Amino acid sequence: MNVIQYNSHESSPTVSRKAAVSGGVDWIFRIGVVGIVILGFVQLLLLNSLATQGFVLQGIKQERLELLREIETWDIELARVTSLYALGSSEQVQEMESVEDKKFVKIRQGRLAMR
Repeated sequence: MNVIQYNSHESSPTVSRKAAVSGGVDWIFRIGVVGIVILGFVQLLLLNSLATQGFVLQGIKQERLELLREIETWDIELARVTSLYALGSSEQVQEMESVEDKKFVKIRQGRLAMR
């Protein structure tokens, strides 16, 4: 807004100081608006990247749980194999004699002592 004042003593019009100050404020205001818009876009990009990282983190956690389950399954399978192998290869079991003629106790009716 330019305000032109005519002074009766001078022959040329003078531009008021208000116009000069108003132009400086306009310039600062426009830079402020542009800065706010730029900061808004930066914040939007940061929030978008955080949300994306959350989905990636959730996928990694799910993959970790699946790997832990698989490791547990392999540990159980390994424990079975090693326990049977360890039992069969222990010294005490190796020193035992194998029984070829198995005799079980047979109780016939009438031969049991009862009171």
